[in-house]
Amino acid sequence: MASPVRCGPCGHDDIKKNAEKWCTDCNEGFCNVCEKPHKSMKISRDHNLIQIGDYRKIENVKVHLECKDHGSKLEMYCKLHEMPICLACFPAKHKSCSDDIIPLAEAAKNAKASTSLADLEHTINNTIENIQECVKDREAATENMETQEIRIRKFISLTRQIINNRLDHLERKLLNDLSTTYSSCKSKYQKLTKKLNTIEKLIKRFKEETSELKRFAPDLHVFLSTHQMNKEVHGQVKAIQEAISSIDNYSVDIELHQGITSLLKDVDCFAKIKVDKSTTSFPFKDAKIDQAQLPAQIRRSVHNTRLELRKKITIKQNGKSMYITGCTILSNGNLLIADTYGRNVLLEYNDDGKLIRELPVSARPYYLILIDTDHIAVSYGAQMYIEIIDLNKTIVIRKLKLKKSCWGISYSEGKIYAAVRGEGIVVLDTVGTILNTIKCDIANVYNITTSKTRIYYIDSNQNTVYCCSSNGEEMWSFKDKSLVSSEGIAVDPDQNVFVVGLKSNNLLMLQDGGKVSKTLLTEADGIQDPTRVFYNKEKSLLLVCNTQNSVFLFRVI
Repeated sequence: MASPVRCGPCGHDDIKKNAEKWCTDCNEGFCNVCEKPHKSMKISRDHNLIQIGDYRKIENVKVHLECKDHGSKLEMYCKLHEMPICLACFPAKHKSCSDDIIPLAEAAKNAKASTSLADLEHTINNTIENIQECVKDREAATENMETQEIRIRKFISLTRQIINNRLDHLERKLLNDLSTTYSSCKSKYQKLTKKLNTIEKLIKRFKEETSELKRFAPDLHVFLSTHQMNKEVHGQVKAIQEAISSIDNYSVDIELHQGITSLLKDVDCFAKIKVDKSTTSFPFKDAKIDQAQLPAQIRRSVHNTRLELRKKITIKQNGKSMYITGCTILSNGNLLIADTYGRNVLLEYNDDGKLIRELPVSARPYYLILIDTDHIAVSYGAQMYIEIIDLNKTIVIRKLKLKKSCWGISYSEGKIYAAVRGEGIVVLDTVGTILNTIKCDIANVYNITTSKTRIYYIDSNQNTVYCCSSNGEEMWSFKDKSLVSSEGIAVDPDQNVFVVGLKSNNLLMLQDGGKVSKTLLTEADGIQDPTRVFYNKEKSLLLVCNTQNSVFLFRVI
């Protein structure tokens, strides 16, 4: 329980008495007795007194009534510097502001109805909304994480079951093989044993017959029988000798499959749990405080836009011919080029035009996009997959399989957009989970680009630029005879669209939903069969690629 508010004047006389009112001007409590003279005195007659209960609601709100520099009471207000000051501040820092100095009380009049308070309330309310939205987003992310955890647990359990079933099957097969092998070897042993037992019985019979002949038969019978039996006994002895001259002995053992041996020896974990981290910026809605501090952004006008050539770079041909189908500007300022007619590599150049390295890929690359500072995604056309590659380690960290051929791809807000023939624009996360499929005719679409809320692509046969919402609803289209056989398209943060015409040899800039357009580059500027264009929003750079050999780096001004 909070301690009681004491009456200031009574406390001055060492009397402890609870206050009933609070003077916001004196910043002191008053009991009912002391309140009367306070209100009757001319100097304090106009002071604002409030109930102690109301004061309790604002007592913890920090308000500095004294100057931090001089410790004096704040009594004046400088309109020029928009700050309260004390009498000592005036000669020290505000001598030249005399025309803009007014009493603080005058400046504070109607403060509750002021736009400053309204703006503050607006900012506070918006900030709370932003926090709540961010909390909801994190809660949704947590739920998504829980879903992922359940999915992974099911996957582990299912995989374990599959492995168990496979091992059970292999065990049954091995035991059957053991039984068959044992029975075969045993049968061979038993066959010889049976033969020897048969001969033994016959020899024993000869033994009995010989003994009987010796006891009861005449000499003639003994003589003839001895002669005949000798032949038969010698025949059986010979049979025994042949049977035991080369006896096979079998030793049954087991040899584990190399894969099982490796499992027992080398495999030290069932699987590894991997975490893919992506950084996102949560939009902070309209806050008045930000608007007061930041200058308004002026949208670039298509009529005033021009391009300043920074560098023309000649690309090394590494195959029988060349066809540049992909390009981007890396975070270090280097250029990365995809030549689909060359070898299975991506070409990295610095902005001075020097070849830095050849980055090996799994097939002929078609299009490439920048995921973050260290990762890119590459499409391979008819190969029907996309690879996410670590630029530092030059390894594929994930392969995203698709049902049909994939050409143009784009990346925005943690999602990959892929132009898949026969399906439309397939939206995936970086793990490969298909989030959505936007149905549209992209039979002649080789390149797409995206912003936060829009998707842009070109039908090269119809020479038409399309813009649709993130759910696939067409917003506008652009078609003009000045643009022929276009494939390359890019967009800046202001939704200005840049397109190149492969056969018209030009670069156009579109604005206001294609209602306004301007040709920025022509064949006279070196544009010859241009295929791709890329916009770098951090440095306002535009990369334009001809089909063969040359790319141009411009600064957009």
